[in-house]
Amino acid sequence: MELNELISRAAPNSEVTLPSGEFEGPLVINKPLRLKGKNTTVWARRSPVIRVSSSGVTLSDIRAEITEGSIEEPAITADFMTAVSGVEVLGRVSGFGAEDGFFDIPRTIELGKFPAESENSFKLEVNVPAKTEIICEMREVKLSPSVLNAGRNELTVTISGISAQTFLYAEVLFKSQFTRRVYITGRPDANASQAVLKPIYSAPRRDAVSVTANAGQLSDRAVEAAAQAIREIMHGTENQLTAQSSTAPKPEEHSAATDVISMAGRQTTAPKNPNLPPLDMKRGQRVGLSQYLGDKFTVRFSANTPRGMEIDPYVFLLHIGDRAVGDEGLIFFGNESSANGEARYFSDDGRVEIDLSKISPRIQKIALAYSIYDGGAAKNFRSVGSPKVTLESVDERVTFTMDELSDETTIVAMEFYLYKGEWKISAVGAGFKDGLAKLCNRYGIEVEG
Repeated sequence: MELNELISRAAPNSEVTLPSGEFEGPLVINKPLRLKGKNTTVWARRSPVIRVSSSGVTLSDIRAEITEGSIEEPAITADFMTAVSGVEVLGRVSGFGAEDGFFDIPRTIELGKFPAESENSFKLEVNVPAKTEIICEMREVKLSPSVLNAGRNELTVTISGISAQTFLYAEVLFKSQFTRRVYITGRPDANASQAVLKPIYSAPRRDAVSVTANAGQLSDRAVEAAAQAIREIMHGTENQLTAQSSTAPKPEEHSAATDVISMAGRQTTAPKNPNLPPLDMKRGQRVGLSQYLGDKFTVRFSANTPRGMEIDPYVFLLHIGDRAVGDEGLIFFGNESSANGEARYFSDDGRVEIDLSKISPRIQKIALAYSIYDGGAAKNFRSVGSPKVTLESVDERVTFTMDELSDETTIVAMEFYLYKGEWKISAVGAGFKDGLAKLCNRYGIEVEG
């Protein structure tokens, strides 16, 4: 079910729990609701990702992300006063007072090469819209100061104790009223010189007066909404909400680790959250792969098919531009394993095994497709009952039933893709009426027919 449909069905002033995963926006909230996420990401190519067009709205535990537009565009816009808790954004916000200012810190802070087993320091000049706490639990990485004031700040990143065999990849949370996530990367090198307050970034100089004025300016409609919200709070109808203000609240208690330091090319071998219940994905949904699966997992396909129909799997190993890594990038009954063993096909039962620990650096995406090999007059998925893909890591972890297929003879069921250093699963469930050749051609593999 789409998120907007959930909101449409919800009664005013009720609480709506959003499902886990990644969902395409924009999400429009046009009635008073308490919207609570559960590992939920809402994304859109351009601004806004979430728009609040009603008073009495609370947002909690949600991530809003602009994927293609400028991160200077608002990811969340609010026409009325809106309470937020645990909300992460990639992009700016609008309608939240001082928080509407600019967050000028690189999405990825690239330290480059530095000598191993020594202390190295790097200097950045950054802008933040409001008082901001910095959280990084990795002992090898220190950021100073730990709290930034609204406006321009000098930030120092100091690293120490990084061994020569380690690739540095850290996550840092910048918490004001909203949370923003930044990555720090670097690589030890024996030939690198020690870095001492090495300048690596300088934010653009903003007009503080105009930024403050714009951030603090509310429309008459928003002012009236704020007044109405205050009246509601005074009458007890919203007494559990914290009113929005330009002063950042006390940051939430930080219990879980938010950063990693890993060997180059090394990935986790087991699910991050093995206690998560199995996930039944919906078409268009995206989730983090490591939440449910380890590096190595099995893919199985099941369906009710007419007699004589065969459905075969095809795995495409793709690099930039969704182009196959040569003809060897197609794994099927005629080529049962990739060169490095990233993908293997087993003819005895038709299963596919994916091993991300063996992945070539060239591969950015793995497309999992199924094609009808024979079926007579009924050679399409309209006659296939309950086609389902199951992903197993020790036990059944993720399923996707493709119940919206019709005249397709070849479908892309799922994609596993690398996004900002993390493998993700996308439930696609769409394809072509005119067969496998068109899909192969799309991925740069020339075939006849």
